[in-house]
Amino acid sequence: MKYRLVVWLMTGLISSQVSSAEHKSILKACGHHDYAPWNWLQDDKIVGVCARVATELFGSLGYDLDLTYVGPWKRCQQMIEKGEVDLNICSFKNSNREGYSVFSSDPMASNENAMFVNKDNFFDFEGLETLKGKLVGLVRGVSLGNKLDDYLANNSHVIRVKDYQALLSMLKLNRIDAVILGRQSGRHLLNLYGLNNKIVDLPNALVKGDLYFSISKKSPHTGLLIDVNETLKSDEYRAWLASLLVQYSQMHKEYKQNQGVTD
Repeated sequence: MKYRLVVWLMTGLISSQVSSAEHKSILKACGHHDYAPWNWLQDDKIVGVCARVATELFGSLGYDLDLTYVGPWKRCQQMIEKGEVDLNICSFKNSNREGYSVFSSDPMASNENAMFVNKDNFFDFEGLETLKGKLVGLVRGVSLGNKLDDYLANNSHVIRVKDYQALLSMLKLNRIDAVILGRQSGRHLLNLYGLNNKIVDLPNALVKGDLYFSISKKSPHTGLLIDVNETLKSDEYRAWLASLLVQYSQMHKEYKQNQGVTD
């Protein structure tokens, strides 16, 4: 079992790892509802890069993932803590989450968080003191790690709303000073909503963070992380991950265009 996922990744034969006749157990999972291309909510399911990776890797171990939407990001975390959900398909580590979750030893991806500002109200990021007194937008339930979370709570005015489209609209109208989110996701959303001429991401990263699989300490499935971790170490996995980011960025754009919510 230990090297099974790596073998699959090199051969592309995930479906052969578990017989189609073999009964698969259900792994209840959740993820962020508004963090494309990593994750987003579509047709009452969480889809995206993290969802695809988790489905493939845990599926090769004999588990079907139930990614039915359980609620926004904050509720996902609460349900992991209570043991009502087994798997968080990708998130940052912080001390609070480590109190109720077991994390994979290696990250499933890396995600640089950046500050996005209105070009008409531009200011550069030169350290945390830059954020002192600023109105900073975050989605409810998002953590940026203990250090940045604590600084924002004690020195900035944090505005939390349900999704990034709302935050970027507020930033466009200069109702807030900055939005913090993953650089790749942010650039994707600026392109999606036609905001590249109004909003820009600052070059200096706030947090260069890793995304991990994590399983509730109340779940009986924490041992699965050992096998999954073998794949996360491989060069083949990283190449596959890069291709998925391109694929799911396009998929999310097409989904939003079909909804008629883009420019």
